[in-house]
Formats: sequence, structure tokens, C-alpha cells
Amino acid sequence: MAVHGKVIIDRTGWAWQSQQVEEPCILPNPKDPGRLIMFYSGVSAANRAVAAIGKAWAHVTDPWTWHQDAENPFFNPGRTGWDSGTIRLDAILYIPEEDAYYLYYSGTTGTIHDHIGLAICPAGADGYSAVTERTVMRWIDRPLLAPEPAAPFYEEMVSQSAVLREWNAAVQGWDWHMYYAYRGRDGILPGIRHATSRDGKSWTRQWQSADPRGMGQIFLSTPGAYYEWHQITKIGRTYVLCMEAGPDAGRRWRPGLAVSLDPVRGWVQLDLDCLLQTAWRGLYSDRTLYHVATPALYPIGDRWYLFAQACARPASDNYVDGTWELWCFECNRTIESLPGGDQLHLPGP
Repeated sequence: MAVHGKVIIDRTGWAWQSQQVEEPCILPNPKDPGRLIMFYSGVSAANRAVAAIGKAWAHVTDPWTWHQDAENPFFNPGRTGWDSGTIRLDAILYIPEEDAYYLYYSGTTGTIHDHIGLAICPAGADGYSAVTERTVMRWIDRPLLAPEPAAPFYEEMVSQSAVLREWNAAVQGWDWHMYYAYRGRDGILPGIRHATSRDGKSWTRQWQSADPRGMGQIFLSTPGAYYEWHQITKIGRTYVLCMEAGPDAGRRWRPGLAVSLDPVRGWVQLDLDCLLQTAWRGLYSDRTLYHVATPALYPIGDRWYLFAQACARPASDNYVDGTWELWCFECNRTIESLPGGDQLHLPGP
């Protein structure tokens, strides 16, 4: 069976996103159940060192057609401070009790994202039009999570936070989980670490002592691979990290998966070829999907979709020179996640 997929946001449509479109964070519109809202990042070809964040919407019945906002981008690097160099979208949560969106993002004063921050924006009457540059506010003037240079973490940079919150009936409060990428003594983007919170604002790192290599990561990562942007979701009783992974120091980026029956422990990485785009029959081409990154799985209606950015093989063979579009792929294949876990719906035959 051929894989159905297409470009949903063309980078050439707007100057601010003319180099790449990335990080599709999609929510049901909390004020309009017939619509979806997407937050995403864009990078201009005129200045590839700086990214910004925009929004778009689609009908639930047509997740292939997205309407970008004419006022994009609505969130930009700070004028001063820790995120004045560039920013990158990490995750979006709607918090009903505050009627607000929590926007987690990575930022820096340089060119490599090294801190994680939070901005908050009221959802407004229709869940969409009130999200503007005027209404989105940085929660504080410092990052939520900064790299921890001390033992045992030895971090130089932290970035790309995937954030989940769950109600804990035992304590009558919310459990917040953050899964983040890092750089430091262990190498460049060598795996995923974990932090927890009670309010989504104050975070505590959790060292995973079960990591046999002593890196404190939540699962045994592939040596030499880069792990960067990722999404956390829960499918039935199974926690799923959908990650961009680049084996052999980013030689070919592809979607990867890690699964667990517990948000803290028991994480297992699935084979990094289980979502490799070269197997997407009838769709794959070196001219369009050589690299696939920033993947996220979403159930929409009665189907599952994978949203991701993709680019052709750059002439330089360096992925940073790629021109990236945002794609949607229909998920018609199912695989088992882990014993006692739920089936996962993925692109492929």
C-alpha cells in the first residue's frame, strides 16, 4: 500500500519561513471543536540564524488544509536577555483552569539553543485570534531550565522540551513531566533526560540511575546518534515519545519512537528504522524526503497522522543547508509498542 502524504505548509509562501518550517504542535481548538490549531516555527532564508513562531488552523474534517495567519510570526526572539539570539518551539499545552496556552520553547543569545523557557497566552474567545504578539507574554525574564554543569549532569546546553501533564488522584494535583535534549560531557544530543514539576513552571531534574552507561537518560540511546526535537503523547496506557533521530551524527534524520507504560521509568527505544522514510512506498524520494525531522503523531477524527518537516538531500550533504517543508502523512500501518502496551499507528505499508 502506498503512503499518502503531502506538503501542508510550503516554506515559499512567506518570507519569515522561507528556509524551513518545523515543529508542528497541534491542539484541538478548545473553543471550537470543529477546528484544530497549530503552532510552528519558521526560519527565513535571508537570516538562517533566527527562527520565530507562527500559527495556523484547519478543520478537523480536513487536516490536510491549513490556513496560516497573515500576522505571523506572533512570537519572536527577545529584544534582550537569554533568548535574544533565536528561539525554537518545543511544546504547547492548553490549561483549561487558566484558559491559556503554555508555550514551551528553546532559546539562546547565540545560535545553538541552550536554555528552555515558557510563554503564556490567553486562549481568548475563539481560541485562535487572541494569540498575538501583544498577548503572548514570557512568564519570567529567565529560563525555566538552564544547563546544569555540576555532577552528575555535566550539561552545557538543554533544549527541545516535550511536556506532558497528568492528573494524580492520590495527591489531587497535576504531575508534569518534561523530556529534554542536552549537550555536554556525554556528547552532542546523545539522548533524552527527564524533569518533573507540580505547576509547569518550577522544574526538578530526575537522574535515571537505570541507564547502564551512567548518563541519566530515560532509555538506552543509540551511540553516535543525535536526539533533538520530540513530542510526548499517551496512546491508551502507553506513553510514546516521537523523536527526531539522526544516527551517525545526523547522516539521515528520521522519526524515532520510544515507549513505556510509566512516564518515569521503563522506557524502551524501538528500532530506529521502524519509521524510516525510505520505506514509504510511492512517496519517498531523495528530492523531497531525504531527511525527516520534528515528527509528531496526532489522532484526528478516526485516523492517525504523522506531521513532520522534510527536505531533499542538500548538495552539501549537510542537513543544515536543507530547505524544509512541513508535511502530513496518513498512518495506515500498525505495530505493537511493547508487551502490555497499545498498538501504534504509523505511515507505511
